[in-house]
Amino acid sequence: MFKLLSMELLKVKRSQAVWMMFAIPLVVLLLNALMMLKKFSIGALGETHWARLWTGNTMLWCYFMMPLYIALITSLLNGLEHKNQTWRLMLTLPVSQRQLYVAKAVLAWLFVAGANAILVGSVALTIALLGVAGASQQGAFVFPMLAFWGKVSLACIPVLIIQHAVSWRVRNLVLPLAVGVMATMGITQIGSSEHWIWYPWSYALMAANGSDPAMQSQALMLAGVVGAGLFALTVYVLGGRETET
Repeated sequence: MFKLLSMELLKVKRSQAVWMMFAIPLVVLLLNALMMLKKFSIGALGETHWARLWTGNTMLWCYFMMPLYIALITSLLNGLEHKNQTWRLMLTLPVSQRQLYVAKAVLAWLFVAGANAILVGSVALTIALLGVAGASQQGAFVFPMLAFWGKVSLACIPVLIIQHAVSWRVRNLVLPLAVGVMATMGITQIGSSEHWIWYPWSYALMAANGSDPAMQSQALMLAGVVGAGLFALTVYVLGGRETET
């Protein structure tokens, strides 16, 4: 499995998937940073502004951009095989289809976890650079960066498994992306209602930005249970079934 994962990493080297892992979190940061600098001068920035910057970036990421990124990255990773029609070539190697399915899922999760880390790291770096430019650094780094990374990286697993299964099975990239867009739009209604527990796309938002600690814990628990169940089901069903070529 480790050799298979290493081979998958070599295949995506310098690919669009790598560029997207950096580009999409940086777009979120750029949008929020420019909005803040448009309203306030650098010298006026302080603790309140840093709190808003962290909240703005994490909310936009969990609410909108990360679900879309997951749809994109799973489509790109599986699309490499669909486009080049290399599924059967891969299966001539001494690996099973289930092992390949698992390796692709793990690779997709690594990309999402990497994007989460890039978002957190780029926000921290931006604040530090603004501090060098004269902004106050008071309260700039009280945000629980590691905890946020861990929460969203776990809470996104059910969505990642769903998108991975769809993009694995379907050659057309439009359908997986359409599923991601429509499901993300559903967060606006379902994510803010009492029915959020039935909607995996709302788990990351609730786990990272829920107002109640109990709600955050519930979202993480649901993500773990639902994610494990979906993963086991899709490995069993899709791992033994031929993909479309």
